[in-house]
Amino acid sequence: MSIYAILLEEVYYNFEVKKMSDQYVDILGVSFYNTNRFQFVQQLDKHIINNDKVFVVTANPEIVMHANEEPKYMEIIKKATYIIPDGIGIIKASRYLHRPIEERVPGFDTMIDLLNLANAKSYSIYLLGAKPGTVDKAVLEIEREYPQIDIKGFHHGYFDWNSTEIRQEIMEKKPDLVFVALGVPRQEKWIENNLPYFEKGIFMGIGGSFDVIAGEAKRAPLTWRKMNLEWLYRFIKQPSRGSRMLAIPKFVIEIFKQKVNERK
Repeated sequence: MSIYAILLEEVYYNFEVKKMSDQYVDILGVSFYNTNRFQFVQQLDKHIINNDKVFVVTANPEIVMHANEEPKYMEIIKKATYIIPDGIGIIKASRYLHRPIEERVPGFDTMIDLLNLANAKSYSIYLLGAKPGTVDKAVLEIEREYPQIDIKGFHHGYFDWNSTEIRQEIMEKKPDLVFVALGVPRQEKWIENNLPYFEKGIFMGIGGSFDVIAGEAKRAPLTWRKMNLEWLYRFIKQPSRGSRMLAIPKFVIEIFKQKVNERK
């Protein structure tokens, strides 16, 4: 092999290594996939086409702190195929650490993107979570708004955790997309526990998204979202979230510590 060929191969290798390292950004031990909404949905579409099995976690500062305080939960999310940045705090932290993540990839918006994709390509879905009446309303709304989607089944979030009934139904119907709305950390725990039994599918925890689709909860107005203040809007509407919001100052302090440690 010529010296030119060796140098060319070395340059290519270094480029590939850098590209891979840039694709994931570590925030307090949580490895975020560095992408944007459009590219991420395209990536998931490829997985559906290839009949892959994928575990998606949407994480904000609150979830990152929960993972740092609960080692078992950290173990669960580290098994995810992708952890996407659902929270402006994650984006700001990545920039402060000089490893900027391209953009926020909100879980709800990503779910809507996937519903549009499923409607365009007649993909199949399964819905798990929320209250009995809420998930029924969400299904009716999806049927109305996305008529080409094949809804393989649905079940509310109040079920016997030890029962295999839901798992069996998903195993038999093999949906392309499974949206799990059990809240953190139950939704990730359920996916991690049951994923080995499935052959294929995109499994994604989506929190309270069914409530929004069903019309029982409202997202922040677009103006608030554009200003990245959706978290504040939710707090104003639900003061009971106050204790959960304490995770944000803890997150800021830990990010500062991470930067100081990296400078040593």
